[in-house]
Amino acid sequence: MQLVYGFASNIPASLNKSCIFAVNKVNPSLTKYAEAQEDIMLKIRLDIGQVEMKDGNVQMTGNRLGIDNLQLQLRGKDKSPNMHVSLPGANGPNPQLSSGPKSLVVVNKGSYVDLTGTHSIKLEDGAWEMVWRNNAAAGALICAFNLAEEVKRNDAGIPRGRFYLTFPLWTSESLQDLRERKAKAEEKAVEAIERHESEVRMMQETNNPLMKALHFRNACKAHEDLDYSGYRSYQKMPLERDMIHLEDNIHLCSLGTIWTKKEGWFGDHVLLGSARVTDGRDDLATMVSNTDRKLEPARNDLHP
Repeated sequence: MQLVYGFASNIPASLNKSCIFAVNKVNPSLTKYAEAQEDIMLKIRLDIGQVEMKDGNVQMTGNRLGIDNLQLQLRGKDKSPNMHVSLPGANGPNPQLSSGPKSLVVVNKGSYVDLTGTHSIKLEDGAWEMVWRNNAAAGALICAFNLAEEVKRNDAGIPRGRFYLTFPLWTSESLQDLRERKAKAEEKAVEAIERHESEVRMMQETNNPLMKALHFRNACKAHEDLDYSGYRSYQKMPLERDMIHLEDNIHLCSLGTIWTKKEGWFGDHVLLGSARVTDGRDDLATMVSNTDRKLEPARNDLHP
């Protein structure tokens, strides 16, 4: 007998190792997905403040600090320099699940406003990675930075040191499949809720003890069917949010999280706020178009 993740197991050690290896295999297309994101531009708004998780959703409470117009350019084919923030995938317990640290360019550092005026945040040692387990429907895009100086307004802020932005990723196929499964789960859930309400109503209306027991049993069965419909799990997935269509049919969720990690190998993760991302290529195309218009030669209708 041996311990596996803290539990006693009679499975042979050789089989356990092969099972763990199978679970921790990387998505075979991960390298291709990451390299395809060459020169992708992302525009990000950070919403910092006290955070609570409710029904799988991030909810901001208390004072808040907004950091606008952080613009990043991903380099999918360039490895990050040696001096970069430790990444949770590449530098974590399962580095084989990561694309490896990639280079990024901070096109615009982002800024916030307080009583003294507008301030830019000082980001250093930036890097990014994709993490995607084999056979998993979703992966993650993670950007990492060192913040040179604490950013704070009232009791909302980001402490000096490393922090991370994480956004869910899907392929076109996996996103469509999950949306279809969610729709079916919701149909089952609605039917189970209606059946539960009907059985409870009939149980309350009848005076027959046997019928009361029958309707009670049916109501319990409907509640069980609701639990097994899986709709609660799908509710926590941001499948209906706006998506950014990246290269190679990858979809990036527009809502992500901002977090940091306390020092030490087993340091706790601390949620700092939420991040909203838009396609920075749209802004770049607008800038180029405006520049082209400015460079057009002036017409002179009087010239023959």
